[in-house]
Amino acid sequence: MSTKKINIFTKPIALFLFLVYKCIVSIMINTYSESQLHKELKNLYATKYKGKTEQSVMGKICDILTKEGHIIEIQTQNLGKLTNKIAIFTSKYPVRIVYPLVIKKTIETFSPEGDLLSKRQSPKKQNINCIFKELTSLYPFLLGKGLVLEILETSITEIRIKTNTVIQLENKSRRYKKEWYKKDKKLTQIHSTYTFETEKDYLALFPKNLPAEFSAQDLCSLGVGKEAHCMIWVYKRMGLIEFTEKKGRRNYFRLTSKK
Repeated sequence: MSTKKINIFTKPIALFLFLVYKCIVSIMINTYSESQLHKELKNLYATKYKGKTEQSVMGKICDILTKEGHIIEIQTQNLGKLTNKIAIFTSKYPVRIVYPLVIKKTIETFSPEGDLLSKRQSPKKQNINCIFKELTSLYPFLLGKGLVLEILETSITEIRIKTNTVIQLENKSRRYKKEWYKKDKKLTQIHSTYTFETEKDYLALFPKNLPAEFSAQDLCSLGVGKEAHCMIWVYKRMGLIEFTEKKGRRNYFRLTSKK
């Protein structure tokens, strides 16, 4: 009768190698798909906070891990994609989320051969109130211990490549096909920074002359603009404001009694 030798170290080593492989693949994917804007901000914050980039933490790859053990995540679009990582990271680490709002965008269009065809300013501009549509997934974490949201008002340059025919993007996101695709985006300037950590930080975005009871229409007319409904939606779920009454077709709110 033959006996089979079992190496008790085989499974732990195999598991370790598999985890190392997953980390390497994740880093390669993150780096390959990284925009110049994301790379520039990542390097800027890594230098500022003396951190290391693309570090494995709790089975995820974070953009920056500082020597104090703080995590910094740079997200240049769609903050909702961070929800899963933030839920994991904030259970053990202080986390800073950095998000650039584009208040000025220059569009440069190149031929496939690399020749500059045109350069113009985009008519689209963002302001600080545009952040609320990005917070509809993250609101449960915004007032959590150790989470800081840092919003940058920036100017960027968007690089486009002209095509010979109208095309659809790989992710099928275009409603109408166009004769160009976006290749990259680069940081031009950081104009100002908003830091949100406490209830007071978020409530500071309310207009100073807002009445004690207010509606979305009041916020809109006082400068919040079309983002007023989204602001109310986020603040209500954060527990910063509460519903008081309905007058006609308008809902009215006030700061929650503890504020």
